[in-house]
Amino acid sequence: MAMHSSTTRAVTSVALLLLVSCGTAEPAPIAAQATTAPPSLSVAMDMEAAARGRAIMVIGCASCHAIDPTGNSPLPAAPPFRDVVRHRSLDELETAFATGLVTTHPAMPPYVFRASEIDDLIAYLGTLESAPASGGRGPGPRPSPQG
Repeated sequence: MAMHSSTTRAVTSVALLLLVSCGTAEPAPIAAQATTAPPSLSVAMDMEAAARGRAIMVIGCASCHAIDPTGNSPLPAAPPFRDVVRHRSLDELETAFATGLVTTHPAMPPYVFRASEIDDLIAYLGTLESAPASGGRGPGPRPSPQG
């Protein structure tokens, strides 16, 4: 009987230690667990969105505009998109895509984009923000908000 009670006490002690040690770590809030993607997954999703945005531009824009980090626009009056993102913020462009693009040149057809397409276009345009300027007749760097 003495052997059984010491074994029971040892098992009980170990179980209590495990319960106490498990209870000291604070779990992440449930909302954070559900909405926070691992960094590698988030980067992969951004890359996929940018690839879809570029594909939209290949079909709808590349016949007139340079859509890549380098190269000239096929239509000289159409600015390369790497210059457009220097002149207008991504927020401005997102609003323009959502409300309908208005341009000063009549050759540009009207475009209507779905919300998911706008997200993809903005993801791709974001990749062009660090591209070198075209060196031609570009609008130049975007003015800073302070001045």
